[in-house]
Amino acid sequence: GIMAKGKSTLIPSPPIVYISGEEMSRYTMQLIMDKWVKPFVDTTKWEYYDLSCTSRDETEDKVLHDAVEAGARLCAIFKEPTITPTKEQQLALGLKKAWGSPNGAMRRGWNGITISRDTIHIPGVDLGFKRPVLFDRHAVGGEYGAGWKKVRGKGRVLTTFFPEDMGKEPVIIDGREIQTEQSCVVVYDNPLDNVEDLAHIFFDRCLLEKVVPYVVTKKTVFKWQDGFWKKMKKVFDAHFHDKF
Repeated sequence: GIMAKGKSTLIPSPPIVYISGEEMSRYTMQLIMDKWVKPFVDTTKWEYYDLSCTSRDETEDKVLHDAVEAGARLCAIFKEPTITPTKEQQLALGLKKAWGSPNGAMRRGWNGITISRDTIHIPGVDLGFKRPVLFDRHAVGGEYGAGWKKVRGKGRVLTTFFPEDMGKEPVIIDGREIQTEQSCVVVYDNPLDNVEDLAHIFFDRCLLEKVVPYVVTKKTVFKWQDGFWKKMKKVFDAHFHDKF
């Protein structure tokens, strides 16, 4: 850093968790860090976690658990794109196993509510539209937390909910017959407890950017999504209708 009267003029940064990733984003971020961050920012309080496939493999995924713990402790995280290795990548990289999604583990560990992905507007680049487009996706449950198994041969599948209170009767969620020789059975749940929080985040962002909010579900086919839509509408009607 630039020195003046024996003191560094680096901009002090509070503690954050820096999670490094894989492939081109790793090289890009290293360039950004070396040229435009470290010469100007004091990063000595940052905690670094390498979530490359080889690092996760070498630590038996302890590095992922440590990163999630650190994120919950500091509540300030910067994460580069990471890889959920396929079977082909497992072989190519010599991994012990095809490790699961690090993003899913982080969302579970941090009680993630929403994933926000917005359009990036660069001066001089014409995207064909001028206003920002905001996207928020429910970040818990669903396919990211799914359990699955490939099965062979005909048979039956029974999905049962067992209440925490063992005095209550189990509830059969679904029962079906498998008629094909090859199939994949997938089971997941869609938590709804934090949809109200997601609604406030989304509608507040839309108000700030002055854009019209749309809540999109496929409740005509996926009937279980009706509860999500109703919760979003209840928050909108109670807290945001007049503001829009």
